[in-house]
Amino acid sequence: METKTIYKCAIVDDETLARTLIRTHLMHIPELEIVYECASALEADHYLKTNKVDLLFLDIQMQHLSGIDFLKSLQNPPKVIFTTAYSEFALDGYELNIIDYLLKPITFERFYKAVTKALELLKLENESKETSEASVIDQSIVIKSSHQHIKILLSDILFIEGLHKYVKIVTEKKTYTTLIALTAMEEELSKQLFYRCHRSFIVNLSKVELIDGNLAIIGTHKIPISKLNKQELLTKLGKKIG
Repeated sequence: METKTIYKCAIVDDETLARTLIRTHLMHIPELEIVYECASALEADHYLKTNKVDLLFLDIQMQHLSGIDFLKSLQNPPKVIFTTAYSEFALDGYELNIIDYLLKPITFERFYKAVTKALELLKLENESKETSEASVIDQSIVIKSSHQHIKILLSDILFIEGLHKYVKIVTEKKTYTTLIALTAMEEELSKQLFYRCHRSFIVNLSKVELIDGNLAIIGTHKIPISKLNKQELLTKLGKKIG
């Protein structure tokens, strides 16, 4: 019988009820073990200096040091899921390559979706000891994912998101995750077809439907655009929209 890998997680939140709810949700996730919980980022910082954590559930608005500032201070942060009552910090969170952004009160359904995403990345990291290669062949890209080599047509790609050492390739029908840096992926792609509009995102120019403020709209997806890249993206699209 195959033994499941158990990943260590910590909860950092100054609300007792919020910690209790996350702890209750985690009772249904056997792959995750709570090794630490506390009410402040300062306490968490002290713990992480001498202990390894795979996944951190992190509140944002806390006394003395916010979750965002705490995460910025970490040299080698674990994977992070923000848990907060404030939606206005979502963009800041994704700038820091978090796994997900959960708004309180957190339903189990939404919690499970975020945790599943985190576990996929943790398992991929555990399986892959060497950097996966991606190569473009005849208008498609070949990636390694879950011990398989998968061919994806470039025309099917909506956008690519960088997640720590990985990329998430989103198509209309399926999402793929592979162990490769976003910069390495960018080098493989045609700059006539794709554009890195944000430190964490590459978009397929033919799939961008409109620009709404600092967001590129692709179907139901809203992709952040860095302020410095917005005009260049508009130029590449060939027209100003939004």
